[in-house]
Amino acid sequence: MKNLKDLTTWFENLTEESLDEIGLFYDENVFFKDPFNEIEGKDKLIKIFEHMFENLINPHFVIIDTIENSDGAFLTWDFFSSIKGREHKIHGSSHLKYNGEGRIIYHRDYWDVGEEILLNVPLIKLMYSYFRKKMALPKEYLC
Repeated sequence: MKNLKDLTTWFENLTEESLDEIGLFYDENVFFKDPFNEIEGKDKLIKIFEHMFENLINPHFVIIDTIENSDGAFLTWDFFSSIKGREHKIHGSSHLKYNGEGRIIYHRDYWDVGEEILLNVPLIKLMYSYFRKKMALPKEYLC
C-alpha cells in the first residue's frame, strides 16, 4: 500500500470509477466482513462497493481518526448516504491487517446495525425501547 493517508483519501473520494484503484491497497485474496457480508477476494469486495453505488444515493465516507502500526490500522469513520430522499449516517470503524507487501489482507467493519439502521423502523424502535428498559441498569443506580 502506498500509505494510510492515500488509503483514507481514496475512501473519502470513492466513486465507481475509482474502484479500479482498489489493487493499490487490497490483496487479491483479501478477507472482508461487515454486518451483512463475509467474503474472500478483491473481486467480491469490488462487487460489494458496486452494489453500494447501485442502491444508495451519494454514498461517501468521512474518516474521523486513524491508528496504524506496521501490521495494520484501525479507522473510525462516518458513512453518509441517502435512501428514498432521507439522509442517513452510520458511525463505524474498520480493522485492517497488512500483508508483507503492505496490501490489506483483512478488513473487518464494526458498526451497530440496531442503532444505525433498525432503530429507524418505528415498530422495531418501539420493541427495542421496551427491551432496553428491561435490560438497562436503572438510572437511580448510576448516581
